[in-house]
Amino acid sequence: MTLHSKLRCIVKIMLKGDLVNKFLAKNSGGIIFLKHKIAFIAPNKKLADHFDKIAQEMNKKIPVYIGDLEKGAKKAVELEEQGFDVIISRGGTAIAIEKSLINVPVVEIRISGFDLIRIIYKAMQKTDKIAVVGFEPFTSGIKQLGTIMNIDLKVLSLKSEWYDQTFYINEILEEIKNQGYNYLVGDNISVKIAREIGLKTLLIESGKESITQAIINAEDIADVRKKEIQRAKFHKSIIDFSYEGIISIDEEGMINTFNPKAEEILNKKSYKVIGENIDDIFPEFNLKKYLASQHRKQGKILTLSGKKIAANIIPIIVEGKTYGLVTTFQKISDIQQVEKKARAELFNRGYTAQNSFADIIGESEEIQECIDKAKDYSQVDLPLLIYGETGTGKELFAQAVHNFSSRKNKPFVAFNCAALPEKLIESELFGYVEGAFTGAHKGGRKGLLEQAHTGTLLLDEIGEISQNLQAKLLRFIEERKIRKIGDNKLIPVNVRIILSTNKSLAQMVKKNEFREDLYYRINVLDLNLPPLRSRKVDIDLLVDFFIKKANSKTNKMIKGISKQGLNLLENYDWPGNIRQLENVIEKLVIRTKADYIMTGLVEETIDSLNTEDTDKLISSSENMIEIAINSSLEEIENKIIREVLDREEGNKTKAAKKLDISRSTIWRKLKNN
Repeated sequence: MTLHSKLRCIVKIMLKGDLVNKFLAKNSGGIIFLKHKIAFIAPNKKLADHFDKIAQEMNKKIPVYIGDLEKGAKKAVELEEQGFDVIISRGGTAIAIEKSLINVPVVEIRISGFDLIRIIYKAMQKTDKIAVVGFEPFTSGIKQLGTIMNIDLKVLSLKSEWYDQTFYINEILEEIKNQGYNYLVGDNISVKIAREIGLKTLLIESGKESITQAIINAEDIADVRKKEIQRAKFHKSIIDFSYEGIISIDEEGMINTFNPKAEEILNKKSYKVIGENIDDIFPEFNLKKYLASQHRKQGKILTLSGKKIAANIIPIIVEGKTYGLVTTFQKISDIQQVEKKARAELFNRGYTAQNSFADIIGESEEIQECIDKAKDYSQVDLPLLIYGETGTGKELFAQAVHNFSSRKNKPFVAFNCAALPEKLIESELFGYVEGAFTGAHKGGRKGLLEQAHTGTLLLDEIGEISQNLQAKLLRFIEERKIRKIGDNKLIPVNVRIILSTNKSLAQMVKKNEFREDLYYRINVLDLNLPPLRSRKVDIDLLVDFFIKKANSKTNKMIKGISKQGLNLLENYDWPGNIRQLENVIEKLVIRTKADYIMTGLVEETIDSLNTEDTDKLISSSENMIEIAINSSLEEIENKIIREVLDREEGNKTKAAKKLDISRSTIWRKLKNN
């Protein structure tokens, strides 16, 4: 069998419709109303009826309208106004609809190879000289059919811009007629003109396969379009209701986004600026240089339309090419208002420093030297380490330093590192994201470092934290960034760190109890607060201050203290320092029945304090006896030396003086052990 004969057999089988019937599976559930509004505009009634029949076989309810070329395009505009999602059409009418610039997608019923073979085979029954004329892609890929089917087949493609210029098509068809092609296969417009000049014609018809596929494609496109519209509305809502002004431009500098907040801040209407060049509307913005440089700019201060704004400028870069940029901005006055509100909120939380250097009571040389040094330290943002026995006023000095610094109007957050277990300390300092651990708050939580942003964080009793936390604190001090528990991103934080302790960190470093690298990182500035026993000349001022303070709390009017009573207070060593003195004065005020605190009451109170100290001494002595029983003389000496060194905060000169031995003796004994 020849190739020609085989092809004829294949065509005969295809024309019987067996393959078509298998291609379309009929539903038995009645008409399906589409979830999208899809319409078909047919160039002729025959195709309209054919489409309607196939749509019903597919159980699809699709309205059908008839209108060729301009009439079809006009109908499409009406359907767009009625809210249709997709329009199906064919040939020149589909081209005309697309050229009408409607926003509704147009799905063209393609002419399949099956359709072409069917119509050419039909024409072969009448002639062996056939012309095929139509718009692309109708004529694509059929030029070889003439050779395969052993006929004289001429294929001519019409240009899409000719759909409304029939004189061009008329000229082509006249030429075909003159060449002896008296049979024409084509689309609606070609057939119509061919008949007018006396050519015999066959109108190419779309088969079930092409129409079915067009309906399926239309549903898919409508679904995608609906999702895109929803996404666009979602993004538009974000832009329209943003707290910031938003302007975007394309790569040529033309404005394509100007949201309501931008209208409000810059006092310009979007319809007047969209589509205009940014340099013509806001020359002071000078955004085009960021298009060329591809560099983003954050926090840029500009004056636009007479208003100070803070802007972030972000180029849109895809695969190294800039496609435009987005600018977000706020009025500086609005930012200041928000900061004012934030400061008020921090005040309500207690994140403020109440005390200044004026609240530090004392005229002694020791305390004045500390105040002078602390004032100097206030002017820089380096870490500050405050040493001092319990009750010497470490937090008081930390607050004073904060209030004397440029951060005085920012948060002051104090945290006692000995108050919580390690895991809780980490979450308190660094914060966590939602779901980071069992019991985590919904939405996560900001850590104290983040809450103290732009301000000061006091970490009291820093010697109590674990080495794991010491490492994380060191990383923060060096990088100025935090990573919340359960998060994978770093957050920049600007905060000054003040640390305080009543322990000798130097001794802890020697015992491997404190990280050496952290110690040297935080010990840039140090402040050593004197104990009350070394500044007894200040006790008179402190007693007077604490009496007034206790009067205010207890609604009493105690005028002062007897001279002998004051002498008793000055002769006591105050192991609990200023805090202990304040507690004692408050107790004396409460118990005093006269206008002055009398000597007998002070003597009774001091005796009570001495009894407590004796009990502690006995307990300490018993411990030393226990140590002596179970240790060698050399070990006892070593323990005593280390104990005195701890009390003198590592100062070998003071320790040697207290032990009545030389510094070299201390050094030699510690070295040997």
